[in-house]
Amino acid sequence: MKLKKVACAVALLGAGSTFIVPSVIAAPGPGQSAYYIGGSVGQSKYKDIPQGLRNVDDKDTGYKVYGGYQINPNWGVEATYFDLGKFTGNDTAFNGSTVVPVNASAKVQAWGLAGVFTAPISNGFSVFGKLGLARNELKTNASGLGFRAHQKESSTGANFGFGATYDFVPNLAVRAEWERLNKVGDNATTGETDMDFLSAGITFKF
Repeated sequence: MKLKKVACAVALLGAGSTFIVPSVIAAPGPGQSAYYIGGSVGQSKYKDIPQGLRNVDDKDTGYKVYGGYQINPNWGVEATYFDLGKFTGNDTAFNGSTVVPVNASAKVQAWGLAGVFTAPISNGFSVFGKLGLARNELKTNASGLGFRAHQKESSTGANFGFGATYDFVPNLAVRAEWERLNKVGDNATTGETDMDFLSAGITFKF
């Protein structure tokens, strides 16, 4: 339900921007702010599946919200909050003559800061690459055979990716991108994984 609300919020951001755009178009380009905000929704993937589990669902719907500052037409800096959804797996085990279900799940959130290089192409299209660091938090839950375990680990890893944008007007753009978050979790406790996130969203420049 939460992710559906986020998707609706992104859609409303785009719809609401149509009422703001006319006044911004009238402003001269050099006077526009270099700040921007945005939101994206997409599919996240847990790259390293825990061993010993079948029926693993390693993909989920994730979202992110971000804000940045465009230093010049090519270089900028961007901060991002990620919620990459929930990943589940289950299996069965024998406890004597009884079959016992075993369940596991993991949830990932992250906060990132990255430098962004943008290369304009033509007619409002541009491509970009990003490189930075993310502070990741991985929460895991496991139960079965009379045990229940909850673990949480924070770690810092690289956050990089690439994508493309299309500017409908000076203050509104659509954006699609692929990103990788490295070294999420800890091998000694929660386990460690890399995360992929493929998303699309809306950026509003103000």
